[in-house]
Amino acid sequence: MTRRLSQRFVMAAFAVVLLLAPLVTVAPTVASDTGGFHWARKSSQFTLQVGSDLDGPWPGILKQVVADWNKSETVTFRIVGGGTGPQECHPVTGRVEACNWRYGTQEGWLGLTRLYFNDRGDHIEAATVQMNDSFFDTGSQYNNDAARRHTMCHEIGHTSGLDHVSTDSCMNDSQYAVFNNLHPINKDFNQQARIYNHTDSTTTVAGAQKKEKKDKKKKKSGKNKKHSNRNRKQSGADSEGFFSPTSSPSAPSGLDNSETMTVESTDDGRKIVTFITWAEE
Repeated sequence: MTRRLSQRFVMAAFAVVLLLAPLVTVAPTVASDTGGFHWARKSSQFTLQVGSDLDGPWPGILKQVVADWNKSETVTFRIVGGGTGPQECHPVTGRVEACNWRYGTQEGWLGLTRLYFNDRGDHIEAATVQMNDSFFDTGSQYNNDAARRHTMCHEIGHTSGLDHVSTDSCMNDSQYAVFNNLHPINKDFNQQARIYNHTDSTTTVAGAQKKEKKDKKKKKSGKNKKHSNRNRKQSGADSEGFFSPTSSPSAPSGLDNSETMTVESTDDGRKIVTFITWAEE
């Protein structure tokens, strides 16, 4: 079966699913519809935790990718211990979870990012990134460090609200870029600055930020030391699975580039935006 015929078959299956499950909507969209997804925070510069649920070569790659993205003066990624299992890759409120697993080749995706929104649907409150080892650790053309580096860079970029581009950045979604565009560029950092050039009255980001840390130090100075470490080990993982991720996607019909984006609504009204980087067949 050819890829195009397979994609048409999948879209027919989507139509059936929508008829049978009207509470869940799946709507493919384009870059101009994304609007600039962002986390709520009280400062234009903030730290976003990335829980590492990774093994194999991926922890080292994540470290390299985070170092690249942290050249930005807007979003600082900080790697922390993972809060979910790699196979299910559940969201953890307030941060990103990065996972790798053999998710299968039937749907043919390399990397997948999901942005989970608050109940109002206006701010990201959790994100997950998944690397599909069914392509990366097998005999496929993607079993190399370049493809891994690009895909991790690309998906981590999405977690800050960036969309795909046509530049020489890792946010480029073309098959050429998968093997050649391995790093973010200044245009990506400038776009992050534009997305976060305002402040919010609330925050959806876990962990104390710079200003908050200073305020806490002042408050602690007059307190008994034995209370200073209270709840020190409390983790955002307490919120793991605040709603379950949707099932793995299938390639849509008329796929022109190597990535698509879908906007979904769960049965309780929560919005999930999914970015999917596809493998070439």
